[in-house]
Amino acid sequence: MAFRFSLAAVLKYRENIEQREYFALERIQREIAHVEARIRQFEELHSAVRKRREAELAQGMVSIHLQTTYQEELALEKQLDKLQAQLQELQGKRQQCLQAYQLARQKREVLDHLRVRQLEAYRRAQAKRQQSTLDDIFLSRQRRSH
Repeated sequence: MAFRFSLAAVLKYRENIEQREYFALERIQREIAHVEARIRQFEELHSAVRKRREAELAQGMVSIHLQTTYQEELALEKQLDKLQAQLQELQGKRQQCLQAYQLARQKREVLDHLRVRQLEAYRRAQAKRQQSTLDDIFLSRQRRSH
């Protein structure tokens, strides 16, 4: 008789939940990496615009051009603020996903540990049955020889 874990379906279900939570966490991580990359791009662009404005100011520039440059910087700063807010929101979601994943993993590990313990108990019982059978065979042979 082969080992059969009575909660195998529940364990499989818990494994699927854990995997789903892991994938959700992974997706949030990718989104965070994407937003962080966009923030770096906007920061570099903002720095380049500022340097260009400072260089043009040093050479002298028309006030309308200066106003356009300031508006461009302001738009970049607003976009950076939006991205920072989006990053904060994603980091909150990541924390929630991490907690959900850890809980799902913990629940799966409890069932997995139970399965391992039951498998070990099954193997011990099998070994006892085999030893008992071998003992019976040995005793029956010994009786026949006497």
